This record gives sequence, C-alpha cells and structure tokens, in this order.
Amino acid sequence: MATALPRRALTVASCAVLLVLIFVAQSMLPGETDDTEPIAFSGEVGTEVDADQFTITASEARIAASVQDEGGLGGGAALKPHGVWVVVPARITSQHAPLGTVEARLAMGDGYTYSVTSWLYNGLGTGSGPTLSPGISVGGAFVFEVPKDRLVDPVLQVSARESLDARLSARADIDLGLGEDEIAEMTASPEESISIPAPAQIP
Repeated sequence: MATALPRRALTVASCAVLLVLIFVAQSMLPGETDDTEPIAFSGEVGTEVDADQFTITASEARIAASVQDEGGLGGGAALKPHGVWVVVPARITSQHAPLGTVEARLAMGDGYTYSVTSWLYNGLGTGSGPTLSPGISVGGAFVFEVPKDRLVDPVLQVSARESLDARLSARADIDLGLGEDEIAEMTASPEESISIPAPAQIP
C-alpha cells in the first residue's frame, strides 16, 4: 500500500500531461475554413489583376447619392442609399473555362465587409449576370451601399468560378487607392446620380 499511492499519482499526472499534449496538437491543426479559403491575388485599381481563373481590371471608384438601372427590367427607378453608393466599374475575363458565378464584396480597413446591392438588376456580382466565356471580356459595375463612416481603406474582393462552391476558388483583391482625405471629399460632394448599364461584352 505504501507504493500504490505514488504510482497512482504518477499515472494521473501522466494522463493529464497526455491530455494537454493532445489538446495543444489539435489546436495547431488548421481548421477546415483555413484549408479551403479562396486564394487571393492582390492588385491595384487601374491595373489588370491575374487571378489565375480570370483577369480583372477595376477603374476608379465613384461615389453617388443615387443609382438606377439603365434600361432593362429595373430601369428608371432612382435608389437612395442609407449612406452612399460606391460604384466600381470593372472589366473581367475568364481565362480557361466558363465561369457562371461572380461574387464581390467591399472589405474595409476596419474589418467590415459589404456585399453588392441586390436592389439593382444590372450590377455585376448580383447573380443575374452573364456567364463569363473564356477569352471574352465583360464590362460592368459593382455597386455597394455603404455607411459614410465605414468607408475606410476599401478593397474590392471579386471571385469568379464555375460553381457555387467557393472553396479554394480564385479571388482578386483590388486596393481602390482611396485615402482618408479623398474619401471625405467624395462623400461630402457625391455625384447626384449614376446610371448602371447592364453587363456587356467588350471587344
């Protein structure tokens, strides 16, 4: 009996150490989301970004007090935002295969992100746009509704893929190059209205 207690204590301590080691090992393994996050390709506004599956060139962002579809199903109705509209014209081209899903969001320097508005029919990334055929460029505009005080160091993030599955898809991260002073000036005096044309092929 004199040796049973120390042996039992040693066994308990060994089990505790083993459990701690298992917990530490599991915490160091990458999670499923880490393994399957989209693969980002970075670039700047005005330059072509090669995202492997597609290329994209975004033009300078515009700020508006209202937007409306140009012609088509939703033409005519001017939409006012809760904040401002951020409109980013862009040209996007599939490189290898037809890409039926185009999605975009505007990521801010403070961690907030905003999806494209669903109030417009013509905007790119709404799910109603054309399938991107290989080698044929499509031009249009991504449109976001953003509170004025959340427009901080915006980065346009665009993904285009063959299916709805976003795991390990290609994504272009485009710095819009808007500093604090420029944002303040643009939001103080936004464009009165911007008409958004339907996405169209570009020769």
